Amino acid sequence: MNAFFGLMFLAQVAQSGAVPPGATTPPADAAASAVVQAAPAGASAAAPAAASSGPLDAAAPQGQMWQTLIFFGVMILVFWLLIIRPQQKQRKKQEAFLTSLKSGDKVILASGFIGRIVNMSGDVVTVELDKDVRVRVVKSQIGSHFKEEGEAKA
Repeated sequence: MNAFFGLMFLAQVAQSGAVPPGATTPPADAAASAVVQAAPAGASAAAPAAASSGPLDAAAPQGQMWQTLIFFGVMILVFWLLIIRPQQKQRKKQEAFLTSLKSGDKVILASGFIGRIVNMSGDVVTVELDKDVRVRVVKSQIGSHFKEEGEAKA
C-alpha cells in the first residue's frame, strides 16, 4: 500500500512539477527507477510513450477537427436528402397542379369540401359546392382533383 501511495506522489510531482510543502523530493534517478520497478510489465512500455510529447500529439487536434467537419458535412447532406429535397419536390408539384387548374374541374379543398371550380381571378377561386352554393377561396387552399368512383373506372 505504501508503494502505491509513493507512486501516486511521484506521478503528481511529475505532472505538476511542484513539490508539496513539507515533502522531500527523492533524487531524479531514484524516482525514475522506482516508477520503472513498481510498474507492471505492460505498463512500463506505455508510460514513456504517454509522457512524451511528440509530433503525434500536435496533429491530434487537427485530426479531430477534420473528423468533426466531416461529421457535420455528412449530417447536412443527410438532412438535405431526407427533408429539404423531398419538400422542394412536393412544393413544385403542388405549384404545377395549381397552375393547371381551370374552370369546370372538380376539386377537394383543404377543409375537405368537394366542389367544382366556377370562376378563377388571380389567387381567388370561386367554387360551387352545391346548386346555388358558391364559396370564394384562396387558390392555395385547393388540395387536389376529385374523381368519383364511376369517373375513375371509365
